[in-house]
Amino acid sequence: MYLNLALKNLFRQKKRTFTLGVNYAIVTFILVLLFSFSQGARVNITSNLVRASAGHITVAGQYVVGGRVFQGVLRYPRIEQVARETLGEDLTVLPRYIVRSSMYNNGLSKRVTFVGIDTELETGFRDQVRFLAGSWQEYVDHPNAVVLPAEVARYFELGYDDDVLVATRTRFGAFNTATLRVKGIYQTGNFFIQNQVLAHFGFLQKLDLAEADAASALYLYLPNTTGLGEKRERLARALNLAGFEAKKPKDENSALAAVTAASPRYELDSRGVDRVELTLATIGEVLGILRSVLAAVNAIGALIAAIMLFIIAVSIFINMRMAINERLREIGTMRAIGVEARGVTGLFVLENVLMALLFTLGGAVLALLAVLVVRTAVPLPPAGNLGLFLNRGRLALVPRFVDLLLILAVTTGFTALFSFFPARRGGRIRPVEALTRVF
Repeated sequence: MYLNLALKNLFRQKKRTFTLGVNYAIVTFILVLLFSFSQGARVNITSNLVRASAGHITVAGQYVVGGRVFQGVLRYPRIEQVARETLGEDLTVLPRYIVRSSMYNNGLSKRVTFVGIDTELETGFRDQVRFLAGSWQEYVDHPNAVVLPAEVARYFELGYDDDVLVATRTRFGAFNTATLRVKGIYQTGNFFIQNQVLAHFGFLQKLDLAEADAASALYLYLPNTTGLGEKRERLARALNLAGFEAKKPKDENSALAAVTAASPRYELDSRGVDRVELTLATIGEVLGILRSVLAAVNAIGALIAAIMLFIIAVSIFINMRMAINERLREIGTMRAIGVEARGVTGLFVLENVLMALLFTLGGAVLALLAVLVVRTAVPLPPAGNLGLFLNRGRLALVPRFVDLLLILAVTTGFTALFSFFPARRGGRIRPVEALTRVF
C-alpha cells in the first residue's frame, strides 16, 4: 500500500519531481563516466605496458666489472634459471637489450629508442603491430634488420629495404656505428611501443660492446599473478643465495626506472667488488604513479558530485517543506484514521528514495549508452599522450557493476538521510493541527 501510494504521489508534481530528479541523473552520469574512464585507463595501460615494456616482475639493475659500473644485468641466463627454479617452469622470461641512440639519413638525425628482442622467444610485438611495408618474418630472417614506426620512417624519408646509419656511445664511452636494413614499417595502437625502433637482441649487444650474457632487463611473466609481492620476495631471496644482490625498488620512481632501463653506462665503482645488483619491480609498483593520477581524476569527480549533492540536499529540504505544506489535509486524514507518525515520515522518505532510484538508474543507463557510443563510434587520433588511454583508436572506458551499485547506494542513502528530518517534522503534526494550520 505504501509503495503504491508513494509512486502515485511521486508524479503528482511532475515538474518539481523532474527538476530535482535531473540532478540525480547528472550526478550519476558524471560518476559513471569518470569511474569508467579510471577503470578503463588502468586496465588498458596495464595491458599495454605488460605487453610492451614491463613484465609482471621486471628485473633490472646494474653490475660492476673491474671497477666499472654498467647499467643493466649480467649473467641473465643464470637469473632465468633461478627464476624458473623458484617460480616454476611455466614462467616466461624475455630478455631485452635497449639502446637510446641517434639515427642518420639524408642529413637528418634524431635520437630514438632501439629495442632488441630475441625473436626465438618473443613474438608479442608481432601481434600488436600492423605492417605497412615488409613483414615480421623478413625482420626475423635478417640479422641487421630494423623495424621502424611509420612516423620515424616518414621523418627520415625511409622506405622498405633502405639502409640507415646508427651511431651510439657504447658502455665504455667510445662511439660505435653500424648500418641497419629497414625490413618493416609499422603502425600500432599500443602507446608504449608506437615510437620504438625494433632490432635484434644480439645485434644491439655487439653494437654496445656488451658481454654475451648482458641485458638491459628481464621481463618475467607468470601464469598466475596472485600474491605477486610474495613471489617477488621469494625470488629475491633465491637470487641473493645465488650470488646476486637483489632488492625491491625503494619507491615508485625507482620501479618506473627499472622498466625504462637503457643501454649500460660507464661509471667508476667505489666499493671495489665485482657484483650484480638487481632491482625486482612488480607491475603494481610500476603503475603506482598511474594510480596517483587516476586517484586525482576520481577526486575531481567526487568533488563535482559532492557539490551537486549539496545542491540536491537543499532542494530536498525545500521540496519537502513545500510538499508537506501542500498535503496537510492528507497528513491530517492519515493520522486521523490511525497512521502513526513514523508511517507518515516513512511515506515521504520512500517517495524521495524512489525518485532517487528512478533517476539514478536513468542517469546510469544514459552513461552506459554514452560509453557504448564512445567505444564503438568515436575514433580518436593516437597522437600525443592521448594514445595512452586508447584501445585500437577508441577511448578505453570500462564500466563496472560494483561502481554502479556504489553510486546507487550512495545516492539513495543520501536521499533517505536528508529526507528524514523534514519528513519527521511533517509526520509529528497532530491531526487537528494538520487540518487547521500551515506547516
